[in-house]
Amino acid sequence: MNLFLAKFLSALALLSSLSASVAAQSAVKPAPNLYVTRNFGLVMKVPAGISFCPLPKKWSGVEEGTVLFLEKPSACLPPGRSSVMRPINGFVPSITLRYQANRSRNDAYDGAIPQPLTSEEFAQQFCAGPFMSPDLRLFDQPAVSCRAELPGNKIRIALMAVFDSARTNMVLSLVTTPDRLTDDTRILGKLASSITTCHAASGKKKSGAAVCPKGDWW
Repeated sequence: MNLFLAKFLSALALLSSLSASVAAQSAVKPAPNLYVTRNFGLVMKVPAGISFCPLPKKWSGVEEGTVLFLEKPSACLPPGRSSVMRPINGFVPSITLRYQANRSRNDAYDGAIPQPLTSEEFAQQFCAGPFMSPDLRLFDQPAVSCRAELPGNKIRIALMAVFDSARTNMVLSLVTTPDRLTDDTRILGKLASSITTCHAASGKKKSGAAVCPKGDWW
């Protein structure tokens, strides 16, 4: 192989690598103003100024929620198998909505853990010292809350609930920095208070729930 051809092929390989790296990233988009999951019977209103990383069209993972970015990330990286795995370059404050079927489970250390029947039981399984928030509300009740100090001078506040006759559980969690805590907690509260249950028009009606509005999960 002559020197010119070798350099050409090397440059071509580098260009292909860079193109693949760019393709693996996707553009950050403004979050829609409504999040609706008919599979889990939840509706959440989203205020303006929040961003999210869209799932690729051919994504075939598991619906478990979404991630809202309170500052715009530089780029979205390929998502994981769970819809709440939305990696980005670096860190920006975010709020994650996660929901799933509320079941008993097996833990490697604690063994069989029964299905939590109340929001308090659910919170006690995942955090030390859960408390009823005097300021934050979920489903028109004081939210069961957990607060933790994280590495890198970050703080996490999680609001936890079981709903739909304890068939489903939900966590709405904020990760932010101390200087943003007051403002970002206000956004967390606004999101939490907007969350309501709903039922698909063709499905079994949940007690006290309205028909799910037009919209989708994202």
